Amino acid sequence: LGLSLSDIFPGPVDRDSKLLEKLHQAEFNLITMEYEDVAATLSDISMDQMDDDDTKMEYLFIKGYLFALSNYPTSDAVFCFDQILNGLDEEHQTIFSQLAYVGLGIAYEHGKNFERADFYFSKMPQQLQNQRMYGVDDIWKTLTMLFYTGNYYSYREDFVTGNMLLQSLIHMSSKRHVTFYVARAQFRLARNFEGQHVKQAIINETIRDAYAFAKFNGNQKLISRIERYQNQYKTK
Repeated sequence: LGLSLSDIFPGPVDRDSKLLEKLHQAEFNLITMEYEDVAATLSDISMDQMDDDDTKMEYLFIKGYLFALSNYPTSDAVFCFDQILNGLDEEHQTIFSQLAYVGLGIAYEHGKNFERADFYFSKMPQQLQNQRMYGVDDIWKTLTMLFYTGNYYSYREDFVTGNMLLQSLIHMSSKRHVTFYVARAQFRLARNFEGQHVKQAIINETIRDAYAFAKFNGNQKLISRIERYQNQYKTK
């Protein structure tokens, strides 16, 4: 009949496997800024369908980042992350707790509460340098934290910290042969270099790299942003 033992005697992870496939696609859509697609995927999923705590935390991490990065109240994102930190991972032993700290930073940054954003992001640079990675999923999540932490410090014009984190992301991506965040990191670096008055040739090269990786990964939202930036830059 084409059935496996796991089909007949499903365990918690087996029952969650189809949900995880959807969640991983939603996680990739977060990277490419396709937030409407993320929301559509999550609308068909609820925690009641999940047996495994890791699956629940995956869902809460993605939902919290969607809320933090979109036009939702800050409290909606905070509630998602609070369920990880004060419920499913109270000992803060998993990567999801670190993702929750970064997510709280993003939520408060978007809410213009920089005192609270500073508090959560300040925990991350040192932790990210000592981050342990055991598989592809950990790499994706570590790159997520590196990007958003580097992006925050760049936005706050702490270019030394921002550049260090973004360049660490690019180095790790090269070493691990994953490209998903490279385009966004390169684009952020190009804008940092402009703020630091780096040579124009270096800025142009970084922009070209960002565009090439965005095109390679099919990140249409980022391609549009790069093209707008280039057009604005030419008119200065």
